[in-house]
Amino acid sequence: MIAIYVATQKPLELPPNYVPLIVGKPELGGVNDRTGDSISARNKFYCELTGHYWIWKNDRQSEIVGLCQYRRFLWLNRAPRMICSQEFRSIGECGECLDTRELSTLLDDCDIILPRPYAFSSDTIETQFCRFHRRENFELMLRSIERTHREYIPSIAKTFKRRAAYLANLLIARKTLFDAYSQWLFDVLFEVERQFDPADEANLRLLGYMSERLLNLYVLHNRLRVREVPLIFISEVGELKTSRIDLRYLKRRYLPALLTIEKAIRN
Repeated sequence: MIAIYVATQKPLELPPNYVPLIVGKPELGGVNDRTGDSISARNKFYCELTGHYWIWKNDRQSEIVGLCQYRRFLWLNRAPRMICSQEFRSIGECGECLDTRELSTLLDDCDIILPRPYAFSSDTIETQFCRFHRRENFELMLRSIERTHREYIPSIAKTFKRRAAYLANLLIARKTLFDAYSQWLFDVLFEVERQFDPADEANLRLLGYMSERLLNLYVLHNRLRVREVPLIFISEVGELKTSRIDLRYLKRRYLPALLTIEKAIRN
């Protein structure tokens, strides 16, 4: 059984094997991360990771699971080699790009499917995080790794000195690997959460940002075989428009999609 969960805060129409997962909105129906074993109440710190946690703890049937977001998906079917990202106006326009029929075969040749890495222009993973999310928070993350999983210490420097990173918290893997990664990830993040100030607005979404960097450490340390695929960006879902933050992100890294994005915004 395959279940690619899509973190969202409003209803979505999705292709087969994609499941809309409501995150941080307990008043909405459908599959909601408030049910079962849940950290939904801490969504302001964890972002889509409250959905990740819910999948880990509550999906006991799926053999393959994944996490995407309402505006970001992974290109699964015949992904082009030279494209890092492609923008579509709607999920319906993606067509066979989201087809999961060959997913099991894809995972026979790799451990995990991730979006193609984002290359920083002048930063490393460490310096980029510190520039946007404070040096003290980066050091807190390192201390939390050391306290919970000291065996990862030898891989820290090599990982965080890299000039490219897997970002966005998107992934697809067999459930056994997803569970192992989740156990490690939340060991570290819960230790971070135990020490930071929840009243500090700078910590909003912080654990979601940390998770993006931690995934890179987990992949490198465990020597996972990664299949890198283009990121699919949905510029409009119902009333949702492309944000300026996402546009800057794509401008710097995803040039093949630039012209269509700017045209969509002008219109």
